Amino acid sequence: MRRPISWCSNSVLVALLLMASPGLAQAQEQDDPFVGTVARLESASARLDDRASPPQGEELARLASEAIQSAYFSERYAKADALYSRYKSLDLTALARAAGLGALLQVSTDDQAKGAARTELARISEQAPMGASLAPALSQAALGADAMLRDDLAAAVIHFRKAMELAERDLAADDPAQVIFAVNYARHLQYSDRTEGRKAAERSEQLALAILPEGHPHWIAVWYDMAARAQAQARFDEAASLYARITDLAVRDWGPDDRRLYPIFQYRAIALSGLARRREALELARRAVELEGDRPAGDRAMHRELIGGLLLGEGQIEQAAASYREGLELLAGTDPGDLRWAFIQSRLARALSMMGDDAEAVPLADIALKGFAAKLPPTHPGRLETEAMIARIYARAGLADRAYALLANTVTANEAKLLDSYARTQNLGVISAGNNSLFRDFAWVALQNDRQEEAWRAAQLVTLGQLALASAQLSYPGDAAGLTRALDRVRAARSAETRVREALAGGTTQNAELAAAITERESAERALDMAFPDHAQYLRPAPATLAQAQAALGADDAAILPLVVEDRNVTLVLTREGLAWGDTISPYNSTSGLIQNLRNSLEETAIADGKSGGFDHAAAHEIYRRFFPQRVLQAMAGKKRLIFPAGGPLAQIPPSVLLSVPFGARTKARYLIEDYAIAVRSSLYSRRSGTQPAAQGFAGIGAPQLAAARPGGASLRGMTVDTADLRALPSLPGSMKELLAMREALRENATLLLTGAEATEPNVRNAPLGDYRVLAFSTHGLVGAQIASLNEAALVLTPPDQATAQDDGLLTASEIASLDLAAD
Repeated sequence: MRRPISWCSNSVLVALLLMASPGLAQAQEQDDPFVGTVARLESASARLDDRASPPQGEELARLASEAIQSAYFSERYAKADALYSRYKSLDLTALARAAGLGALLQVSTDDQAKGAARTELARISEQAPMGASLAPALSQAALGADAMLRDDLAAAVIHFRKAMELAERDLAADDPAQVIFAVNYARHLQYSDRTEGRKAAERSEQLALAILPEGHPHWIAVWYDMAARAQAQARFDEAASLYARITDLAVRDWGPDDRRLYPIFQYRAIALSGLARRREALELARRAVELEGDRPAGDRAMHRELIGGLLLGEGQIEQAAASYREGLELLAGTDPGDLRWAFIQSRLARALSMMGDDAEAVPLADIALKGFAAKLPPTHPGRLETEAMIARIYARAGLADRAYALLANTVTANEAKLLDSYARTQNLGVISAGNNSLFRDFAWVALQNDRQEEAWRAAQLVTLGQLALASAQLSYPGDAAGLTRALDRVRAARSAETRVREALAGGTTQNAELAAAITERESAERALDMAFPDHAQYLRPAPATLAQAQAALGADDAAILPLVVEDRNVTLVLTREGLAWGDTISPYNSTSGLIQNLRNSLEETAIADGKSGGFDHAAAHEIYRRFFPQRVLQAMAGKKRLIFPAGGPLAQIPPSVLLSVPFGARTKARYLIEDYAIAVRSSLYSRRSGTQPAAQGFAGIGAPQLAAARPGGASLRGMTVDTADLRALPSLPGSMKELLAMREALRENATLLLTGAEATEPNVRNAPLGDYRVLAFSTHGLVGAQIASLNEAALVLTPPDQATAQDDGLLTASEIASLDLAAD
């Protein structure tokens, strides 16, 4: 996942001082300096250039001040700098001086002049407002932006915090500008401290909800922050909707060619990339190039990096490398210590590594690594991401020891943070969006260094599924039922808040609804912390050690953990005899597409009708070939059952449909299920105690009472439904036949069948499922967020007439985890 980075633009307030548009200005105070800045600049400039009746004295100073600050707030820094240079001898307002000096820091290459500007800005920030209440705060914000240009994040955060504090001191409590400085501080704090930065972001959002009226221009700044946080949690739809809403407002009121659209297009392209809509993202990024104008070289260089990343995602590696080189050429003549150099160098090294050019890639990666170490602290997300990238470069080049040394300490530190963050948020997205790639990379690197225990642990963290995470709460030694109720309230409140945010992103709800949702979520979290202050330590998933996992395996078992590392497909195989692994090389970013194609083909109408024409045979065999190379097959020799994790790259499809032998004119295809029994488990721990008698018999549950089957057997994939509409879901025409066929095949032992009106939550809970060795559900499966108020996977059962907490027609992953089961 691509994330916006703090040095992506030289703009002082790229997303924050997005000047209010003329169309919205009518609703604001006429003296608000952030409102209608382009119109203000044009008006003041026209008057200043009036040769027939040139302004004099106080009027000249007033117009010059208006023009300088309007140019600055509309990101026309060169214009603001030129105006300030021309009129600085006049009696300008303190705000205009702060804006002019801030512009100078953005565009000047004169170190002496910039040093004097910093001194003057510090002096302005220490002065009493004296009728220019924004000047002190703006001075500190300008110093913060300057610090970011110098890649001094620590200093930047200090300046932005002071700017926020000065705004609180000097402005009225309900002054909308308060929001600008609060959001700006929160955004930069998140680069150095995610936890505290997130808290600051939530405070700035609450401030906006309290003081900004609907439609106020400063909501654009808040929406930017909302979008960035949604993107960081892999909620790309929400982020893309917010950026689209910002774009629509900006284009409507600024016009399609305004330079301020440049960063908007950048961030929106990044969000679209997260949705795998890279072609749209590329089109948007290329449109942004047309708006670059006289932007600093660093801005234009980083935009080439963005385009390179999008090209890389499309598998156009050589074109991506060319875009990165173009970015480096744009940096020619700039400060070689500027972090943009290291950033683009590391990305070019990555592309060269994938092209097999280790001779250029490794030295370039070395240079980039030093650049990041000199500029950013070890915990900075940008540095962590780049170090993992460089570790992959080293690993491809055969420098496994260097790759391991680079990642080992980082992984150890981040594992604790990650699991603690999950335990507190109960959000699988924290793992998948946060550090999944870090653990994935480390597992591969650790395998290359024969660090088997570390590789096994990291691989489990990559493949954690929702059911495994839901099971963790069962270890609570106190009031487990009370904890479950408290967690359910928190989860419901968080889900409700997410739905409101999504609605807000789409423009279909009001800010007051978000404020109410936040209040309920905070109340639920406080109640959880007060009643169960130690709950987090019991909710951390605990990966099994090699010894524990091996003890849970039978003599005929092989546990299979697949990973995708960019252009490598890695498979770990654990048996009682030991751990083995193998990997294959494939085009970058292609395996996930193959898996999605296979999943889609399984859900096509032809499959639903019992035909085979829609099944993607080629994908089924290619995926098998990528994850089962010869070394893996050798480790599986003599085994009868393969155990897959409930998460990871193959969790989207049933592994049984993979083809070990492809269809051919003279060959008969062979499915993986024909050679091995297949199991998918949430954990490699044994679910059965050593004294528990072996269960026998078959229990089948499914074919719930729902709406009539849809013509052609269309699938549920991609639908979003509400609990109240469960009955409207289409019945699955094959479910009853499937369950009856299973019962017939397993009729030698006791059988239980719960179908139709009997397939309800209460009946499932009350059934002696622990007595059955084979347990089958045949119904719709939903993933988290596919249904309102659902933040985990669930199976659809016959819904009641009136939903209750005990029976809403959905058997969730956490509810399944609490069942007494002994099934294989």
